[in-house]
Amino acid sequence: MHRPAVLGLLLCAALPSTAAAQDLLPAVDRFYIGAGRYWADHDLDTRWDASDGSLGTHVNFQRDLGFVDRQDALAWSIGGSFGKARHHKLDAFGYDYEDASVRFLDRDLEIADNTYPVDAAFTGRLDLDITGVSYTWMFLQDGKRAFGIGLGAMRYDIAADLDATATVGGTPVAYANDLSEDAWAPMLRAEYAQSLSAHWRWGASLAYTRKNSGNVTGDALDAQVELEYFPWEHFGFSLRYNYNDVDLDFERSRFDGNLELNNRGPQLLGMLRF
Repeated sequence: MHRPAVLGLLLCAALPSTAAAQDLLPAVDRFYIGAGRYWADHDLDTRWDASDGSLGTHVNFQRDLGFVDRQDALAWSIGGSFGKARHHKLDAFGYDYEDASVRFLDRDLEIADNTYPVDAAFTGRLDLDITGVSYTWMFLQDGKRAFGIGLGAMRYDIAADLDATATVGGTPVAYANDLSEDAWAPMLRAEYAQSLSAHWRWGASLAYTRKNSGNVTGDALDAQVELEYFPWEHFGFSLRYNYNDVDLDFERSRFDGNLELNNRGPQLLGMLRF
C-alpha cells in the first residue's frame, strides 16, 4: 500500500532538480552578438630603423610622445556554435581606438631616417585596430560545462603620424614619419565555460603563438575571463577582463623595426543570445 506513495514522493523530489537542470543557461550559445566599451590600459613601444641599417631609438608612445595610457574604446563580439551537441564554436571580436598628442620632446629620438631633437614641438596621431577570430572544438560538454581547444588568429593594424618642428642653427626644420603596419598572428587556444544558474555564467580563454621565421617574428598572448548575467532570456550583460600582449619584429623592404603592444582592462558588453 505504501509503494505507490513512496514512488510518488521520489518522483516529486526529482522534479525540482530536473527543472533546475533544464533552467540552466547553456554553457555554449547557438548564436550571440554583443557590443560595448573597453576601458583599456595600453602601452606601445616601437623601434624604427634607418634605411642604412642603423638602429632606431626604442620609443614609448605614452612616455616619450605623450599619448594617453588609458582610453575608452568600442568593443564588439559575435559568435555561435553548430553541431547536434554544439561541439563546434566560432567567435570573432574586435576593438579600436584613436588618440592624438601635442608636446615638446624631452630627449633626442632616432626614428627611421630622422633625428627628432630634444625640445622639438611634436604632434602625432595614433590609430589602433585589433580583430580576432577563432574556432574551438568543445570536445568536453555536458550542457552545464564545456571545455575545448582550437585555433585562432589576431590581426594588429597600427597607423601613426609622427610630425615635429624645431629650430636648428636658427633654421626651422620639419620632421615627419608615417608608420603603417598590420600583421596576422595565428594562435593555439583553449576555452572553458560553465553555467552557474538560470541567469549567470562564467568562462575563460587563453591563446598563444610564437613565430621564429619569416618577415614577421615574435610572440603573442591573449587571455580573457568573463562573467555573464542574463536577467532576460535573450538579453543580458557580459563583464570581461582582457589581457593582450604582442612582441613582433618586422623585416620590410621599406624599414626594419620592432613593435611591442600591451592592452589590458575591463570590458562591459550588452549581449543578445539565442
